[in-house]
Amino acid sequence: MTRLDRNVSGAMMSTVFRAMWRNWALAFGAIVMPMMFALVMRRLWLPMVCFLEIYMLVTLMKSRYFVGAGACAAIVRMAVRALVMGALVMLAIAVLCTDWLVPAKIHLKFYNTEIPFIAALIMMPCLAISAGWMLLSGHAHTYCHTCRRKNGFYAGDSIVGTLFYRESRYQASILLLIALVLGAVEYWYYFARYNNTEFIDPDRYFFIYMPSVVYLISLGVMAGRYMTMYNLYVTVEDARPERRNTTTVRFLVFCDNDILLRLGENGAWDTPLVSVMPMRPSIGNTEAAGLFGELSDLSDFEVKYCFTTDSMAAGSNTLHFAVFVPESSRESFGDDDRWYNAYMLDCALQSGTIATPLATELYRIHTITMAWKTYDRRGRRLYPVKNYRPTFRLGDLRKWDVDYDDTSWFSVAFNNEDRKFFRLRSLWQKVTGILDKPRS
Repeated sequence: MTRLDRNVSGAMMSTVFRAMWRNWALAFGAIVMPMMFALVMRRLWLPMVCFLEIYMLVTLMKSRYFVGAGACAAIVRMAVRALVMGALVMLAIAVLCTDWLVPAKIHLKFYNTEIPFIAALIMMPCLAISAGWMLLSGHAHTYCHTCRRKNGFYAGDSIVGTLFYRESRYQASILLLIALVLGAVEYWYYFARYNNTEFIDPDRYFFIYMPSVVYLISLGVMAGRYMTMYNLYVTVEDARPERRNTTTVRFLVFCDNDILLRLGENGAWDTPLVSVMPMRPSIGNTEAAGLFGELSDLSDFEVKYCFTTDSMAAGSNTLHFAVFVPESSRESFGDDDRWYNAYMLDCALQSGTIATPLATELYRIHTITMAWKTYDRRGRRLYPVKNYRPTFRLGDLRKWDVDYDDTSWFSVAFNNEDRKFFRLRSLWQKVTGILDKPRS
């Protein structure tokens, strides 16, 4: 690896670790801010502060700082969910317990409109629920699932994808722990020591200053953590060369409804025909056909471009092509190669013996194809029969006129007329921008 490669890698990883610290600062800071504003703001306006934060965070997540494979907003999105829950709870309390819009419906002896809103008692449980849900969801978490299927990265693609996923879960775990511990302390103080007739200095300490101090301490701790991780990465990277600034060309070989696979050294089945070249944003079908011809020694075949994925490694990408060979070429491949039909392929996927890159490719092709065949761009059924699913045959990939680079079809697959709360989901996606818009 050249000095230039190391500099590029170091600069990229420095940006990655700064992004992780930034995500923590944004997420935890957004939760703490309503607690600080509660000291000086009327309680009826405090939910508006939360909604303003939500708007700012969502706008930021749509900006260039969180676009592409080199960014992750999972922990920030988790904070947005906590803010939404907190704002709704505070708004409900404000409406039901005061004469704001309607005569007060609930009269609680410990509710005093003359003192600030104790936002910590609401935000900490909301944070715990949001963080716990993110941890329980794991890889199936909506944001992580969408990011993986859009960007196509996987374990082993690069260290960056693994870092983002693991650190998001680590940060969510720490926030869950903080929410549980701080929440327990604050509820203990509220029921054991707090007097709602006035807001005194100990009350300010427990409900406002203590969460703020924990937040400031956490900024220093996280900064130290990511500086240490960055220094360790640079040390390891100097001792381990890695392929960079390359383009990987993967060929999925089909014969009728069968796909050609080979058992790799890791015990997983994958396509046997892969080529690596200097970094190229794209190549044409003619050049791809030349590469495939060199790899397979075949001349009778048809090449079709499928899609491109950007690696999370610096300056690398993967070009995915489908190749269709005639029946006469079935026996022209190596002795270690096997033809898998749809049933065998499904069994291998279920058993986990398919290599992750291939599983990602098949998932993308199947998901986009089924969405394209079943729904229109707005997620409305093309057929009047609810939950109707058209057939999917590998051999038909040759004639499907589908843009697999258009990841907005994932939006359709994720939210359509056959899913519950279709309109509500559509509204939420428009507000948060969680999924892609159609390509023009």
